[in-house]
Amino acid sequence: MNKKGTRNTNGEGCIYNTIAKQKRKKFLPEECSICKNCKDRTACNNRTGYDKCKKCEECKTECLNYCDRFYCYDRNQAQITINGKQTTVANEKKRKDAVQKKKETEAKVQTKAYVKKYGITLSQKILKILDSKLSSKIIGENTYQRDLDNLVHIENSDIGDIPMQKLTKDDIQDFIDSKVYLSQSCIKQILALIKIAYETAEIDKEIIHADNPMLKVRMPISDLDVQEVIPFEVHEQITLMKYITSNNLIRSNKNSYDSKTIKNIIIIGLLTGMRIGEMGALNIDDHINLELKQIKIERTLTKNKERKIIIGTATKTGKKKRKQNKPDFRLIPFGVFEEKIVESIIKEQIEIAKNNPYNKEQLLFCKKDGSYINHSQITDIFKRICREAGVKLELPKGCHIHMTRHTFTTRCIESGMDLMTIANLLGHTTTLQIEQTYGHILDKYKRQKLDGLRDYYKENKLLSSSMKKLLLVA
Repeated sequence: MNKKGTRNTNGEGCIYNTIAKQKRKKFLPEECSICKNCKDRTACNNRTGYDKCKKCEECKTECLNYCDRFYCYDRNQAQITINGKQTTVANEKKRKDAVQKKKETEAKVQTKAYVKKYGITLSQKILKILDSKLSSKIIGENTYQRDLDNLVHIENSDIGDIPMQKLTKDDIQDFIDSKVYLSQSCIKQILALIKIAYETAEIDKEIIHADNPMLKVRMPISDLDVQEVIPFEVHEQITLMKYITSNNLIRSNKNSYDSKTIKNIIIIGLLTGMRIGEMGALNIDDHINLELKQIKIERTLTKNKERKIIIGTATKTGKKKRKQNKPDFRLIPFGVFEEKIVESIIKEQIEIAKNNPYNKEQLLFCKKDGSYINHSQITDIFKRICREAGVKLELPKGCHIHMTRHTFTTRCIESGMDLMTIANLLGHTTTLQIEQTYGHILDKYKRQKLDGLRDYYKENKLLSSSMKKLLLVA
């Protein structure tokens, strides 16, 4: 590329007139005039490739008229000094356009609004962030795998392979609007990945804040109906507990679980609100205190990158708690509802666990072969049990084991327990999730309390007929 240029008087850059040469896919039949008259072809390897001799490199006008090896263009390049390096910031056909673009770039550099061109795509950026978070233990392997599943939606879309700097607000909005067939939580998780990608791009100086398209992208509403949590009513809970305590719950010796373990998992779930993953991570010696009559929860079952069940090193909300400088464990007293029953169930399960020769990790709940309990397997068993017991038969997909936790929470609300205490028992960092998840149950409870208040007024004759006449506005 031949250059002839003038240096700016401010000393910050140069503007050069250049001849840009782009390789042709095939040579034209007739040689250019310079090469036709050249006697020494060693410098260009006898014209078998695209090597240029000195005469070809210094060619100024002839190649613009005809060149059999290159497409040749007259261009004006502008360079300025950025961070101590000469950087080309314009490559224009007209000199005035190069001058204008140079001035615009200089202004951006002075206001710190200039960013280099980067070719990293949105998918590449998100994957890089997830890998970094995993290696720094900011996220666990289960969260990493979940985010990879959400990343697939981006990778398979039109925006996945486009450089981030070229994506517009409309590109991203059109993409996320096309995902309304997913659940609201899934849409939220996908948007969160895109948002963190652009926030990181700002920090890495790949974009400036004003060019961040996520500043104007809105959250769409899922087409799926919001699924309210469904607890067992009191009479249904009684029916279920009677059934599981008086029937053999496992019909085949080939099943991975014994009947008493399944019974105890369900009862403990109903009376303590523990998650299945938390139950499966309990160690007899470390987490069960029979003297103080309490259960310590400080870890949960999770999955690694290979989707294999493992015991995690934290609870489900552990990272949130550590960020808030709170200890990552909680204690559940046996007597949260009925101390003697919980104590009896725990003791029975300890005997089962100790008598299992394959239970090398001294787990309170495990399969017959000593391996970790599986959430989906227990849900399948629980679904059958509820169907046989005749409870919640109206549910199209049947019951799931997490309903024991919903039921526990509902009984807490119905008993008048304050929300912060409920949050502590469930392992939430605030009451917000309870208010959002159990809003319909809280509303029902409030209505019941209002009925009680009206009855109280009547009993104490605070609103007698004569008083009503005085208070009623004519």
